[in-house]
Amino acid sequence: MNRTLKYEYGLKQTIKNTEIARDMTHQAVYIYNNLRTHFSLDLRKPAEVHLNPNIKYKSYRKNNLNLQEIKI
Repeated sequence: MNRTLKYEYGLKQTIKNTEIARDMTHQAVYIYNNLRTHFSLDLRKPAEVHLNPNIKYKSYRKNNLNLQEIKI
């Protein structure tokens, strides 16, 4: 995901201040999760798959840890 944020959304460039960097990052993550389709999700969006547990998808996770959801 870091590579996607850097190269698809311009976050590799030097950003003048942290407020602009934060805004750009929030926008890029929103687009990645809500607007961009993913081949591993059969051209669905992550938010769509997350809301529907019946949709099957390919997982690239290398371990079976149950990770807790992080609330910000």
